[in-house]
Amino acid sequence: MQQEEYKVIVSPDKMEAVIHFSSVDSVTEQVLSDLLKGEGITFGIKEEVIRMLVEEPPLTEVEVLVAKGIEPVDGENGRIIFDKPMTMEVDQEEKASFRDIIAIPSVSKGDRIARIEPHTSGVPGKNVFGEAVQQKPGKTPNLRAGKNTTYDEKEAGFYAEIDGQLSYKDRAIQVQPLFEVRGDLDLHTGNLDFIGSIAIRGNVPTGYKVKAAGDITVYGMVEAAELSAGGSVHISDGVSGLGKARITAGEDVRIGYINQAVVEAGQDLFVENSALHSQCVAHRSVYCQKGNIIGGTTSAGNRVEAQSIGNRMHTPTGIYIGVNKKVEEKQMKLNQTLKAKMEQKEKLVQIGKSLERKRLKQGELSAKERITSLRQRSSLENNEEEIYELAEQMKSMNSSIGDLDDAYLKAVKNIHAFTNVGFGKYVLRVDVDHTDVHMILDSGEIVIKANR
Repeated sequence: MQQEEYKVIVSPDKMEAVIHFSSVDSVTEQVLSDLLKGEGITFGIKEEVIRMLVEEPPLTEVEVLVAKGIEPVDGENGRIIFDKPMTMEVDQEEKASFRDIIAIPSVSKGDRIARIEPHTSGVPGKNVFGEAVQQKPGKTPNLRAGKNTTYDEKEAGFYAEIDGQLSYKDRAIQVQPLFEVRGDLDLHTGNLDFIGSIAIRGNVPTGYKVKAAGDITVYGMVEAAELSAGGSVHISDGVSGLGKARITAGEDVRIGYINQAVVEAGQDLFVENSALHSQCVAHRSVYCQKGNIIGGTTSAGNRVEAQSIGNRMHTPTGIYIGVNKKVEEKQMKLNQTLKAKMEQKEKLVQIGKSLERKRLKQGELSAKERITSLRQRSSLENNEEEIYELAEQMKSMNSSIGDLDDAYLKAVKNIHAFTNVGFGKYVLRVDVDHTDVHMILDSGEIVIKANR
Protein backbone atom coordinates (compact mmCIF):
# COMPACT_ATOMS: atom_id res chain seq x y z
CA MET A 1 0.00 0.00 0.00
CA GLN A 2 1.36 3.44 -0.96
CA GLN A 3 0.95 6.50 1.26
CA GLU A 4 -0.59 8.50 -1.57
CA GLU A 5 -3.52 6.13 -1.25
CA TYR A 6 -4.52 8.03 1.89
CA LYS A 7 -3.86 11.38 3.48
CA VAL A 8 -4.81 13.37 6.58
CA ILE A 9 -7.11 16.39 6.27
CA VAL A 10 -7.54 18.74 9.27
CA SER A 11 -10.54 21.09 9.55
CA PRO A 12 -9.84 24.85 9.49
CA ASP A 13 -10.64 25.15 13.22
CA LYS A 14 -8.28 22.24 13.98
CA MET A 15 -11.05 20.46 15.86
CA GLU A 16 -11.41 17.48 13.50
CA ALA A 17 -9.07 15.27 11.47
CA VAL A 18 -10.12 12.82 8.76
CA ILE A 19 -8.17 10.36 6.67
CA HIS A 20 -9.01 10.40 3.00
CA PHE A 21 -8.77 6.88 1.65
CA SER A 22 -8.54 5.69 -1.92
CA SER A 23 -9.19 2.03 -2.54
CA VAL A 24 -6.86 0.00 -0.29
CA ASP A 25 -6.46 -3.67 0.39
CA SER A 26 -5.04 -3.47 3.88
CA VAL A 27 -3.61 -1.13 6.46
CA THR A 28 -1.98 -1.58 9.86
CA GLU A 29 -2.62 0.22 13.10
CA GLN A 30 1.03 1.25 13.26
CA VAL A 31 0.87 2.82 9.81
CA LEU A 32 -2.18 4.90 10.71
CA SER A 33 -0.70 5.85 14.08
CA ASP A 34 2.54 6.97 12.45
CA LEU A 35 0.56 8.89 9.82
CA LEU A 36 -1.34 10.88 12.44
CA LYS A 37 1.76 11.40 14.53
CA GLY A 38 3.60 12.67 11.51
CA GLU A 39 0.91 15.33 11.03
CA GLY A 40 1.20 16.33 14.70
CA ILE A 41 -2.21 14.94 15.66
CA THR A 42 -1.97 13.75 19.24
CA PHE A 43 -5.37 14.43 20.88
CA GLY A 44 -8.84 13.06 20.48
CA ILE A 45 -7.75 10.08 18.37
CA LYS A 46 -10.60 7.60 17.96
CA GLU A 47 -8.84 4.32 18.70
CA GLU A 48 -11.94 2.26 17.98
CA VAL A 49 -12.15 3.80 14.49
CA ILE A 50 -8.48 3.00 13.86
CA ARG A 51 -9.08 -0.64 14.84
CA MET A 52 -12.14 -0.81 12.60
CA LEU A 53 -10.13 0.50 9.62
CA VAL A 54 -7.48 -2.15 10.23
CA GLU A 55 -10.05 -4.92 10.45
CA GLU A 56 -12.16 -3.68 7.52
CA PRO A 57 -10.17 -1.44 5.18
CA PRO A 58 -12.36 0.79 2.99
CA LEU A 59 -12.80 -0.62 -0.50
CA THR A 60 -13.91 2.68 -2.01
CA GLU A 61 -12.76 6.26 -1.81
CA VAL A 62 -13.92 7.65 1.51
CA GLU A 63 -13.10 10.11 4.32
CA VAL A 64 -13.17 8.76 7.87
CA LEU A 65 -13.15 10.89 11.03
CA VAL A 66 -10.25 9.64 13.13
CA ALA A 67 -9.68 12.45 15.64
CA LYS A 68 -11.94 15.01 17.29
CA GLY A 69 -11.05 17.74 19.76
CA ILE A 70 -13.09 18.90 22.73
CA GLU A 71 -15.10 22.06 22.14
CA PRO A 72 -14.69 24.78 24.76
CA VAL A 73 -17.67 25.45 27.02
CA ASP A 74 -18.34 29.16 27.18
CA GLY A 75 -19.14 30.68 30.55
CA GLU A 76 -22.67 31.80 31.41
CA ASN A 77 -23.42 35.46 31.94
CA GLY A 78 -24.17 36.59 35.45
CA ARG A 79 -27.79 37.31 36.32
CA ILE A 80 -29.61 39.97 38.30
CA ILE A 81 -32.11 38.34 40.63
CA PHE A 82 -34.62 40.80 42.07
CA ASP A 83 -35.96 40.13 45.55
CA LYS A 84 -38.63 42.79 45.12
CA PRO A 85 -41.14 42.99 42.25
CA MET A 86 -40.43 45.75 39.73
CA THR A 87 -43.85 45.63 38.08
CA MET A 88 -46.75 47.93 38.94
CA GLU A 89 -49.36 45.30 38.11
CA VAL A 90 -51.89 44.50 40.84
CA ASP A 91 -52.44 40.85 41.75
CA GLN A 92 -56.04 40.20 40.74
CA GLU A 93 -56.63 38.08 43.85
CA GLU A 94 -55.56 41.00 46.07
CA LYS A 95 -57.63 43.56 44.19
CA ALA A 96 -60.26 44.95 46.55
CA SER A 97 -61.70 47.65 44.28
CA PHE A 98 -61.89 48.45 40.58
CA ARG A 99 -59.86 51.54 41.52
CA ASP A 100 -56.93 49.33 42.58
CA ILE A 101 -54.99 49.79 39.34
CA ILE A 102 -51.30 49.85 40.25
CA ALA A 103 -49.09 48.56 43.03
CA ILE A 104 -46.15 50.89 43.59
CA PRO A 105 -42.93 48.82 43.83
CA SER A 106 -41.89 49.61 47.39
CA VAL A 107 -38.99 48.76 49.69
CA SER A 108 -38.13 49.50 53.30
CA LYS A 109 -34.80 50.76 54.57
CA GLY A 110 -32.36 47.86 54.85
CA ASP A 111 -34.27 45.58 52.47
CA ARG A 112 -32.22 43.64 49.98
CA ILE A 113 -33.50 44.70 46.57
CA ALA A 114 -31.53 42.41 44.29
CA ARG A 115 -28.46 40.24 44.12
CA ILE A 116 -26.03 39.40 41.35
CA GLU A 117 -25.55 35.75 40.52
CA PRO A 118 -21.92 35.66 39.32
CA HIS A 119 -20.90 34.70 35.81
CA THR A 120 -19.07 31.45 35.17
CA SER A 121 -15.64 31.23 33.54
CA GLY A 122 -16.45 28.25 31.35
CA VAL A 123 -14.14 25.37 30.44
CA PRO A 124 -11.35 25.54 27.82
CA GLY A 125 -11.31 23.05 24.97
CA LYS A 126 -8.49 21.24 23.12
CA ASN A 127 -7.91 20.71 19.40
CA VAL A 128 -6.52 17.61 17.68
CA PHE A 129 -2.99 19.00 17.96
CA GLY A 130 -3.35 19.06 21.76
CA GLU A 131 -3.51 22.85 21.82
CA ALA A 132 -5.84 24.63 24.26
CA VAL A 133 -8.88 26.30 22.72
CA GLN A 134 -9.93 29.26 24.83
CA GLN A 135 -13.51 29.58 25.94
CA LYS A 136 -15.45 32.84 26.27
CA PRO A 137 -16.01 33.70 29.94
CA GLY A 138 -19.47 34.96 30.94
CA LYS A 139 -20.10 38.64 31.48
CA THR A 140 -20.92 40.36 34.75
CA PRO A 141 -24.26 42.24 34.58
CA ASN A 142 -23.84 45.96 34.10
CA LEU A 143 -25.69 47.23 37.14
CA ARG A 144 -24.79 49.82 39.74
CA ALA A 145 -26.19 51.20 42.95
CA GLY A 146 -28.07 54.41 42.20
CA LYS A 147 -29.80 56.96 44.37
CA ASN A 148 -30.52 55.84 47.94
CA THR A 149 -29.13 52.34 47.44
CA THR A 150 -25.85 50.64 48.32
CA TYR A 151 -23.98 47.61 47.00
CA ASP A 152 -22.44 45.04 49.34
CA GLU A 153 -19.58 43.37 47.48
CA LYS A 154 -19.30 40.53 49.97
CA GLU A 155 -22.96 39.64 49.63
CA ALA A 156 -23.18 40.75 45.97
CA GLY A 157 -26.43 42.43 46.94
CA PHE A 158 -28.10 45.82 46.50
CA TYR A 159 -29.78 47.29 49.60
CA ALA A 160 -32.22 50.17 50.18
CA GLU A 161 -30.95 53.09 52.27
CA ILE A 162 -34.43 54.59 52.72
CA ASP A 163 -38.10 53.66 52.45
CA GLY A 164 -39.44 54.41 49.00
CA GLN A 165 -40.31 53.50 45.43
CA LEU A 166 -38.07 51.01 43.69
CA SER A 167 -37.02 51.87 40.15
CA TYR A 168 -34.50 50.66 37.56
CA LYS A 169 -33.14 53.36 35.29
CA ASP A 170 -29.95 53.84 33.25
CA ARG A 171 -28.60 50.50 34.50
CA ALA A 172 -28.94 51.64 38.11
CA ILE A 173 -31.21 50.53 40.94
CA GLN A 174 -32.76 53.52 42.72
CA VAL A 175 -35.12 54.16 45.60
CA GLN A 176 -37.21 57.31 45.34
CA PRO A 177 -38.79 58.68 48.53
CA LEU A 178 -41.56 60.37 46.53
CA PHE A 179 -44.19 58.91 44.20
CA GLU A 180 -45.59 61.63 41.95
CA VAL A 181 -48.82 61.76 39.97
CA ARG A 182 -48.62 64.43 37.26
CA GLY A 183 -52.26 65.42 37.19
CA ASP A 184 -55.58 64.31 38.67
CA LEU A 185 -55.92 60.91 40.25
CA ASP A 186 -57.86 58.75 37.78
CA LEU A 187 -58.27 55.18 36.58
CA HIS A 188 -54.81 55.22 35.03
CA THR A 189 -53.33 55.30 38.54
CA GLY A 190 -56.26 54.33 40.76
CA ASN A 191 -55.92 54.06 44.53
CA LEU A 192 -52.43 54.58 45.92
CA ASP A 193 -50.65 52.87 48.82
CA PHE A 194 -46.99 53.78 49.24
CA ILE A 195 -44.27 53.36 51.86
CA GLY A 196 -42.84 56.83 51.11
CA SER A 197 -44.49 60.18 50.31
CA ILE A 198 -47.02 60.94 47.57
CA ALA A 199 -47.47 64.14 45.56
CA ILE A 200 -50.56 64.58 43.37
CA ARG A 201 -50.32 67.55 41.01
CA GLY A 202 -54.04 67.72 40.50
CA ASN A 203 -57.28 66.72 42.22
CA VAL A 204 -58.40 63.62 44.10
CA PRO A 205 -61.94 62.79 42.91
CA THR A 206 -64.70 61.05 44.84
CA GLY A 207 -64.18 57.43 45.77
CA TYR A 208 -60.39 57.22 45.68
CA LYS A 209 -58.09 56.16 48.52
CA VAL A 210 -54.56 57.45 49.02
CA LYS A 211 -52.33 56.01 51.74
CA ALA A 212 -48.70 56.92 52.44
CA ALA A 213 -46.29 56.12 55.26
CA GLY A 214 -44.75 59.55 54.67
CA ASP A 215 -46.47 62.78 53.58
CA ILE A 216 -49.30 63.34 51.12
CA THR A 217 -49.35 66.56 49.10
CA VAL A 218 -52.29 67.43 46.85
CA TYR A 219 -51.86 70.49 44.64
CA GLY A 220 -55.57 70.66 43.86
CA MET A 221 -58.72 69.76 45.78
CA VAL A 222 -60.02 66.60 47.40
CA GLU A 223 -63.61 65.44 46.98
CA ALA A 224 -65.31 62.57 48.85
CA ALA A 225 -62.09 60.57 49.07
CA GLU A 226 -59.91 59.07 51.81
CA LEU A 227 -56.35 60.23 52.52
CA SER A 228 -54.19 58.67 55.22
CA ALA A 229 -50.59 59.69 55.92
CA GLY A 230 -48.09 58.61 58.54
CA GLY A 231 -46.54 62.06 58.19
CA SER A 232 -48.35 65.27 57.21
CA VAL A 233 -51.10 66.02 54.70
CA HIS A 234 -50.96 69.19 52.58
CA ILE A 235 -53.95 70.10 50.38
CA SER A 236 -53.51 73.34 48.44
CA ASP A 237 -57.16 74.03 47.64
CA GLY A 238 -59.21 72.15 50.19
CA VAL A 239 -61.64 69.32 50.71
CA SER A 240 -65.28 69.28 49.66
CA GLY A 241 -66.28 65.97 51.15
CA LEU A 242 -70.06 65.65 50.84
CA GLY A 243 -69.98 64.09 54.30
CA LYS A 244 -67.82 61.19 53.06
CA ALA A 245 -64.26 62.54 52.89
CA ARG A 246 -61.79 61.41 55.54
CA ILE A 247 -58.33 62.95 55.99
CA THR A 248 -55.97 61.56 58.64
CA ALA A 249 -52.34 62.42 59.36
CA GLY A 250 -49.87 61.23 61.96
CA GLU A 251 -48.43 64.74 62.07
CA ASP A 252 -49.90 68.02 60.72
CA VAL A 253 -52.71 68.75 58.28
CA ARG A 254 -52.41 71.96 56.24
CA ILE A 255 -55.40 72.68 54.07
CA GLY A 256 -57.10 75.52 52.21
CA TYR A 257 -60.63 74.85 53.48
CA ILE A 258 -62.73 72.02 54.91
CA ASN A 259 -66.34 71.40 53.92
CA GLN A 260 -68.31 68.38 55.16
CA ALA A 261 -65.36 66.14 55.95
CA VAL A 262 -63.67 64.27 58.77
CA VAL A 263 -60.14 65.54 59.37
CA GLU A 264 -57.77 64.27 62.07
CA ALA A 265 -54.23 65.47 62.72
CA GLY A 266 -51.80 63.78 65.10
CA GLN A 267 -50.32 67.22 65.82
CA ASP A 268 -51.70 70.52 64.45
CA LEU A 269 -54.46 71.36 61.98
CA PHE A 270 -53.93 74.53 59.92
CA VAL A 271 -56.91 75.74 57.89
CA GLU A 272 -56.16 78.72 55.68
CA ASN A 273 -59.81 79.68 55.30
CA SER A 274 -62.89 78.11 56.92
CA ALA A 275 -63.98 74.74 58.32
CA LEU A 276 -67.65 74.12 57.56
CA HIS A 277 -69.93 71.38 58.91
CA SER A 278 -67.05 69.00 59.54
CA GLN A 279 -65.58 66.82 62.26
CA CYS A 280 -62.07 68.09 62.95
CA VAL A 281 -59.63 66.66 65.48
CA ALA A 282 -56.10 67.85 66.25
CA HIS A 283 -54.14 66.34 69.11
CA ARG A 284 -52.45 69.71 69.67
CA SER A 285 -54.02 72.81 68.08
CA VAL A 286 -56.46 73.96 65.41
CA TYR A 287 -55.82 77.25 63.59
CA CYS A 288 -58.28 78.78 61.14
CA GLN A 289 -55.99 81.61 60.14
CA LYS A 290 -58.26 83.64 57.86
CA GLY A 291 -61.62 81.96 58.25
CA ASN A 292 -64.31 80.64 60.51
CA ILE A 293 -65.42 77.41 62.13
CA ILE A 294 -69.10 76.90 61.37
CA GLY A 295 -71.13 73.81 62.27
CA GLY A 296 -69.87 70.34 63.08
CA THR A 297 -67.45 69.63 65.90
CA THR A 298 -63.83 70.66 66.35
CA SER A 299 -61.67 68.95 68.97
CA ALA A 300 -58.15 69.98 69.96
CA GLY A 301 -55.59 69.03 72.56
CA ASN A 302 -55.04 72.51 73.97
CA ARG A 303 -56.09 75.38 71.71
CA VAL A 304 -58.41 76.51 68.92
CA GLU A 305 -58.05 79.83 67.09
CA ALA A 306 -60.30 81.24 64.36
CA GLN A 307 -61.68 84.50 63.05
CA SER A 308 -65.19 83.54 64.14
CA ILE A 309 -66.90 80.54 65.73
CA GLY A 310 -70.44 79.79 64.54
CA ASN A 311 -72.38 82.32 62.45
CA ARG A 312 -75.22 84.83 62.49
CA MET A 313 -77.66 82.05 61.54
CA HIS A 314 -76.74 80.45 64.88
CA THR A 315 -75.71 77.17 63.28
CA PRO A 316 -74.96 74.74 66.14
CA THR A 317 -71.18 74.48 66.45
CA GLY A 318 -69.14 72.43 68.91
CA ILE A 319 -65.63 73.28 70.11
CA TYR A 320 -64.05 70.78 72.49
CA ILE A 321 -60.61 71.18 74.04
CA GLY A 322 -58.80 68.41 75.87
CA VAL A 323 -61.25 65.81 74.61
CA ASN A 324 -61.79 64.07 71.27
CA LYS A 325 -65.51 64.60 70.76
CA LYS A 326 -65.69 61.96 68.06
CA VAL A 327 -64.25 59.31 70.40
CA GLU A 328 -66.40 60.56 73.27
CA GLU A 329 -69.55 60.17 71.17
CA LYS A 330 -68.49 56.66 70.19
CA GLN A 331 -67.91 55.83 73.86
CA MET A 332 -71.43 57.03 74.66
CA LYS A 333 -72.90 54.80 71.95
CA LEU A 334 -70.89 51.83 73.20
CA ASN A 335 -72.09 52.52 76.74
CA GLN A 336 -75.70 52.53 75.54
CA THR A 337 -75.16 49.29 73.64
CA LEU A 338 -73.42 47.71 76.63
CA LYS A 339 -76.29 48.73 78.92
CA ALA A 340 -78.83 47.15 76.56
CA LYS A 341 -76.78 43.93 76.39
CA MET A 342 -76.56 43.76 80.18
CA GLU A 343 -80.36 44.14 80.44
CA GLN A 344 -80.76 41.40 77.84
CA LYS A 345 -78.42 39.15 79.83
CA GLU A 346 -80.47 39.64 82.99
CA LYS A 347 -83.65 38.58 81.15
CA LEU A 348 -81.93 35.48 79.76
CA VAL A 349 -80.64 34.56 83.22
CA GLN A 350 -84.16 34.85 84.65
CA ILE A 351 -85.54 32.64 81.87
CA GLY A 352 -82.88 30.05 82.70
CA LYS A 353 -83.71 30.13 86.40
CA SER A 354 -87.44 29.74 85.66
CA LEU A 355 -86.82 26.69 83.47
CA GLU A 356 -84.57 25.14 86.14
CA ARG A 357 -87.29 25.56 88.78
CA LYS A 358 -89.76 23.81 86.46
CA ARG A 359 -87.35 20.94 85.89
CA LEU A 360 -86.86 20.43 89.61
CA LYS A 361 -90.59 20.56 90.26
CA GLN A 362 -91.75 18.38 87.32
CA GLY A 363 -88.77 16.04 87.19
CA GLU A 364 -88.17 16.87 83.54
CA LEU A 365 -89.04 19.54 80.99
CA SER A 366 -91.49 19.11 78.14
CA ALA A 367 -90.14 18.90 74.58
CA LYS A 368 -91.06 22.53 73.94
CA GLU A 369 -89.42 23.63 77.20
CA ARG A 370 -86.24 21.70 76.35
CA ILE A 371 -86.00 23.56 73.03
CA THR A 372 -86.52 26.84 74.88
CA SER A 373 -83.75 25.89 77.33
CA LEU A 374 -81.31 25.15 74.49
CA ARG A 375 -82.09 28.47 72.85
CA GLN A 376 -81.69 30.28 76.17
CA ARG A 377 -78.23 28.81 76.77
CA SER A 378 -77.10 29.60 73.22
CA SER A 379 -78.40 33.18 73.42
CA LEU A 380 -76.77 33.70 76.83
CA GLU A 381 -73.42 32.45 75.50
CA ASN A 382 -73.58 34.82 72.50
CA ASN A 383 -74.68 37.67 74.75
CA GLU A 384 -71.71 37.18 77.10
CA GLU A 385 -69.29 37.18 74.14
CA GLU A 386 -70.79 40.45 72.88
CA ILE A 387 -70.52 42.03 76.35
CA TYR A 388 -66.86 40.99 76.56
CA GLU A 389 -66.08 42.48 73.13
CA LEU A 390 -67.83 45.75 74.00
CA ALA A 391 -65.93 45.98 77.28
CA GLU A 392 -62.61 45.42 75.47
CA GLN A 393 -63.47 48.18 72.98
CA MET A 394 -64.24 50.53 75.84
CA LYS A 395 -60.85 49.76 77.44
CA SER A 396 -58.97 50.59 74.25
CA MET A 397 -60.69 53.94 73.76
CA ASN A 398 -59.40 57.12 75.31
CA SER A 399 -61.16 60.37 74.51
CA SER A 400 -58.71 62.55 76.42
CA ILE A 401 -56.18 64.53 74.38
CA GLY A 402 -53.85 67.37 75.29
CA ASP A 403 -53.39 69.28 78.52
CA LEU A 404 -55.92 71.77 79.91
CA ASP A 405 -53.39 73.82 81.88
CA ASP A 406 -52.71 76.28 79.04
CA ALA A 407 -55.77 75.47 76.94
CA TYR A 408 -57.84 78.20 75.33
CA LEU A 409 -60.33 79.04 72.58
CA LYS A 410 -59.76 82.34 70.78
CA ALA A 411 -61.98 84.21 68.31
CA VAL A 412 -60.49 87.31 66.68
CA LYS A 413 -63.97 88.46 65.66
CA ASN A 414 -66.99 86.63 67.09
CA ILE A 415 -68.11 83.62 69.07
CA HIS A 416 -71.75 83.28 68.12
CA ALA A 417 -74.66 81.97 70.13
CA PHE A 418 -75.53 78.25 69.87
CA THR A 419 -71.86 77.37 70.16
CA ASN A 420 -71.08 74.60 72.65
CA VAL A 421 -67.63 74.92 74.21
CA GLY A 422 -66.08 72.12 76.23
CA PHE A 423 -62.89 71.98 78.27
CA GLY A 424 -62.51 68.34 79.30
CA LYS A 425 -65.66 67.41 81.23
CA TYR A 426 -66.78 71.05 81.56
CA VAL A 427 -69.20 72.34 78.92
CA LEU A 428 -70.63 75.83 78.33
CA ARG A 429 -73.41 76.70 75.90
CA VAL A 430 -72.90 80.20 74.49
CA ASP A 431 -76.26 81.99 74.56
CA VAL A 432 -75.28 85.39 73.14
CA ASP A 433 -72.74 86.60 70.61
CA HIS A 434 -69.32 87.70 71.91
CA THR A 435 -66.78 89.81 70.02
CA ASP A 436 -62.98 89.61 70.18
CA VAL A 437 -62.81 87.21 73.10
CA HIS A 438 -61.08 84.08 74.27
CA MET A 439 -62.22 81.35 76.64
CA ILE A 440 -60.22 79.44 79.25
CA LEU A 441 -60.84 76.98 82.07
CA ASP A 442 -60.33 78.59 85.48
CA SER A 443 -60.90 76.58 88.67
CA GLY A 444 -63.35 74.23 86.99
CA GLU A 445 -65.28 77.05 85.30
CA ILE A 446 -65.22 78.14 81.66
CA VAL A 447 -64.49 81.87 81.61
CA ILE A 448 -64.92 84.34 78.72
CA LYS A 449 -62.33 87.13 78.55
CA ALA A 450 -61.61 89.99 76.18
CA ASN A 451 -58.61 89.62 73.90
CA ARG A 452 -55.73 91.96 74.64
